[in-house]
Amino acid sequence: MNDQTGPSGPPGPSFLPAVTFRKSEGAQPPSLFPGGRRFALLASLITAVLLLIMIRTGSLQLFGKHDTFIPETVGKMSEITLEAPRGDIVDRNGIPLAVSDALDRVELVSTQMTNEQLNRFLLDLAVLFDEYNCDFNSPLLKWFDLPQEYREENLLTTEATLRFVFRQSPEEITFWQTDKDLFNLIDRDKAVTERQKRRMVRDDPDEFFDFLLDDYFQIEPDRASGSRLYTDGEAFLIMQLRYLLLENNWLFVSSQPVVLADAVPEGLAARLIEQNYKYPGVVVTKHYQRRYTENSRYVGHALGYMGRISSAEYSRLKTAGYGINDMIGKTGVEQAAERYLRGEAGTETLSSWYSEDSANPVTFPGETSVRPMAGNEVKLTIDLKLQKVARDELERKILEFRGGTHKDRRMEAPGGCVIVLDAKTGAILANANYPDYDPADFLMQDKDPEAAARVTDLLTDTVYRPLLNRGIAELYTPGSTFKPVTAMAALEAGVITPYRNVLKCRGVEEIGGFTWRCYGWHGDIGLTRAVVTSCNLYFFQIGVETGIDRISELAQSLGLGEMPGLDIAGGSAGVRPSREVKKQLNAQAEDQTWFIADTCQTSIGQFYNSYSMVQMARAIAGLATNRLPTPHFIKEIVSPEGELVIPEQIESIELGFDPLNVAALRESMVALSKEMSNRTGVLLHDFPVRVACKTGTAESYNEKMEPISNSVFVCYAPADDPEIVIAHAISDGAYGEDSADSSYRILCEYFGVEPTHARMGSYDNYRGR
Repeated sequence: MNDQTGPSGPPGPSFLPAVTFRKSEGAQPPSLFPGGRRFALLASLITAVLLLIMIRTGSLQLFGKHDTFIPETVGKMSEITLEAPRGDIVDRNGIPLAVSDALDRVELVSTQMTNEQLNRFLLDLAVLFDEYNCDFNSPLLKWFDLPQEYREENLLTTEATLRFVFRQSPEEITFWQTDKDLFNLIDRDKAVTERQKRRMVRDDPDEFFDFLLDDYFQIEPDRASGSRLYTDGEAFLIMQLRYLLLENNWLFVSSQPVVLADAVPEGLAARLIEQNYKYPGVVVTKHYQRRYTENSRYVGHALGYMGRISSAEYSRLKTAGYGINDMIGKTGVEQAAERYLRGEAGTETLSSWYSEDSANPVTFPGETSVRPMAGNEVKLTIDLKLQKVARDELERKILEFRGGTHKDRRMEAPGGCVIVLDAKTGAILANANYPDYDPADFLMQDKDPEAAARVTDLLTDTVYRPLLNRGIAELYTPGSTFKPVTAMAALEAGVITPYRNVLKCRGVEEIGGFTWRCYGWHGDIGLTRAVVTSCNLYFFQIGVETGIDRISELAQSLGLGEMPGLDIAGGSAGVRPSREVKKQLNAQAEDQTWFIADTCQTSIGQFYNSYSMVQMARAIAGLATNRLPTPHFIKEIVSPEGELVIPEQIESIELGFDPLNVAALRESMVALSKEMSNRTGVLLHDFPVRVACKTGTAESYNEKMEPISNSVFVCYAPADDPEIVIAHAISDGAYGEDSADSSYRILCEYFGVEPTHARMGSYDNYRGR
């Protein structure tokens, strides 16, 4: 042996670094263990094992070609969390709506540098980031920055003396500077002693810069001589990174990673890995960022959005592994399927080694203790093509109504919704609302001021309420679209039959002590013409004969006034008129008695009747198929390996209506689609598929208690073997038949039919009104 080098490891590829030992003071060669020659063989074996382990784990590829590895200094520094990508959300045909992008995250672990070393090292990092035109996290800029006109200036090239400004109010700046976990300065009013006065809050931003420069971060320790190590620009960059470490001081002193940047260019990540000996403590890991695709804006309410976990959510979920800064689904499917979308994080140890060129340990990923598990893919029942048509046609019709006149009233038409339901399975094929929102704004609000402004508007808009999923949450008076329910109740009760259902409409009738009027004089009229003409007196008569108890019972069997059983939050039960409901809604005993007049109003969809469009679509599906389906948004959940985790939950209840009654009601609703005196018939009379439908012009009140009309429409097709049901409503709109265009275009899209009828109004003339 000689005193040049210690025993080398086993022969290896030429790209492996040379292995040496540090020289000792004496003549004896260095050894891993005390005891001399008898441990030489053991030392060689240990060295060989270390090299083999590093080759196997891929750690050696992180070292520079000519660096020196020193086995006696290898050791675990800390353990880091490996993120797992959140599962994608796609439409029923696999079109992506929400995805997770893999980004390179740069983190820093403390290597116990001196203050001077740390400042120099952070500037080197800032220079490297600038080379790749990449920003690092800089929370200091929220409080303290250059004046607006100088913020685009390159701080690394300017030699100028800089001036600074505070970016918060004086009260907030004082609170910030006196924070004991940050600068711990003393409020001017509380500074008494000379020592306290030296630690007073700096009201002048330039003085605060000098405080950080000379005293707090000691970037320029030789203040007395007046010489400078750094320019103002360089010093300010160092301050930004030092403040980032200060805000995360507990993590940093605990040798836990502090995130410097969440997304860096691939070239920068590769350089930091390749030249990690130059950047002690820097670790590059994968970070996954949620992204909503361009198509997500069409389905924002059903899809939902993510946001920072709240304190209440954290208290509830921390035992499930959630962190205080985690993102979590807040609404829609993002919230409902959180447990399936969220992946399982892994863990990895950080190891370190010393280069002869560096006094600080170089950090690199070591063993993966627990491999991260990606989240599951959630497939929605939504058909994106159908959703787009529903949403765009709804917007067109609302803007057509808005500002127009109906019954001598200028329509405001603040919003509306469309629900398209699979008649047999209950799958929601479209859930369109207007106004709506882009869920991407909630992810971008921290980085994009315009997105932040839009989010603020969304959260504070109490007039148009764009965040409300109207299709499942907004309650509408159904008006005449409820008449099929009354008709089925009368048929099932035997009040009328498919063959004996002719009554007389005299235009005016006294019922229950009140005088009731119809739209005209219909004379002898059967069920079919009563549905086509929407004869109120016909439905008053069969409603009173049937009785409120049987009407309410049948409506209940159709899910009206009951929670719809949705798989996302936000659904409403609505209000179904009954004797009990009237007692609950009225405090005075004299107002609790049920009258015949109440039954009359109920039978035509007025009085307390209030339902969401998903409830109406479900009820119409029940009348059409004799089974009540449970509406749902989630089609299936699939693992990253493609295995089915949760199949589609299809549930329906047999209603047991007499098939002859179902057929009679169906034909009466089909007849409306053939009535050429009605806009509905104009659109649907020549449609290649038979359509059963009903219009409704529901009398209601807006929030100012002004009388308005809701334009409501329901239909299903094919009438003889129903596949889809459509229910749509526009508040403060026109007649129900005037909004039938929206459902017509949806039917055309679903059945692949080219529209042959022009729209009622020019959308371009109304857009932006």
